[in-house]
Amino acid sequence: MHPMPRRWTAVIYYRTDVGMIDHEFDFEEIADLDGYVERGPDWNTIDRIEVRLKRAIHPGLTIEQSLNQ
Repeated sequence: MHPMPRRWTAVIYYRTDVGMIDHEFDFEEIADLDGYVERGPDWNTIDRIEVRLKRAIHPGLTIEQSLNQ
């Protein structure tokens, strides 16, 4: 049996002297993203962070549909 994937995935893009590099992290709680930012390279080197939901319980759910649940 395969373990469930973590709920979130984030890609942090860092500026370097030779161009942009990125690191991808999977985590369960959105608050855990803070740890990756704080223990990584200086946060001033971050160009952007992209966060995506990796494990949806109700795929395709809209805001309007969620209000009727």
